[in-house]
Amino acid sequence: MNLVVTPLHSLFAAKITEVDLARPIDETTQKAIEGAMDTHAVCVLPGQHLEDEELIAFSRLYGPLEVEPEIGRKAGAGGRRRRIAQREIFDISNLDECGDIRGEQDARSSLLKITQLWHTDLSFLQRSAKWSMLHAKVIPPAGGDTEYADTRAAYDALPDAMKWRLEGLVAEHSTWHSTAQRGGYVPTEEEQSSYLPARHMLVRRHPGSGRNALYTGSHASHIVGMPLEDGQALLAELIEFATQPQFVYRHKWQVGDLVIWDNRCTMHRATPFEATDHVRDMRRTTIIDRAQEALAG
Repeated sequence: MNLVVTPLHSLFAAKITEVDLARPIDETTQKAIEGAMDTHAVCVLPGQHLEDEELIAFSRLYGPLEVEPEIGRKAGAGGRRRRIAQREIFDISNLDECGDIRGEQDARSSLLKITQLWHTDLSFLQRSAKWSMLHAKVIPPAGGDTEYADTRAAYDALPDAMKWRLEGLVAEHSTWHSTAQRGGYVPTEEEQSSYLPARHMLVRRHPGSGRNALYTGSHASHIVGMPLEDGQALLAELIEFATQPQFVYRHKWQVGDLVIWDNRCTMHRATPFEATDHVRDMRRTTIIDRAQEALAG
């Protein structure tokens, strides 16, 4: 396979064509995709009509996979059943266990509203994420786009005084912090104890490109050692700066699209759609960052 990489934005994001991920790919193709990701951080592969097992197999070429947590599946909030059997697949849809559209008051519907905030997948875990892959099975007729922000380009554009200010700062991340901002889901005691806060440097060097990147988002609750209000104000300022239009690529989904993004140097958010009227069936895999896994261990 001689894949073709076409830039989609002046700073980052690219489309990869001439590759069929439903078939085994050779090492050269695998490395070419990794090289494109190192450079562009977000890669769109259209026309990939994959079964869940094929998506999992392709994802595993790039590292171990996180499994979807059981948050929102407590008794009285949807039970313990799963619509998708494989726990390596994160069910990013508005469908219940029977394949019907969820109501607005459903616990899982509340949780999915969090995805409309700028965030980085799994930053609330000490063993955070490397890449995520999102596969479009069914899309609504309007809305439901995904926006991505390049936090390497945003860091590069910061004034020197701000770069110096950020040196050595550590932010604490919690899934319950973002949950409180949108959706109103109330976790059980077991859930709270299972997902304790994680701490990450606010500026991290992206290994693929060697560039510094901001590591923040809606899961970041405060900055360690800084007065609460001051830290939250700084985090909000950085998110606002990093999500200016010049740093953002907006993806309009088509069925069969597979979008891969690097959580170590991007933030993303979903855009609204008529979630009680139309189906949006998206399936995500998330690759664990082995460097952070080693630090967590």
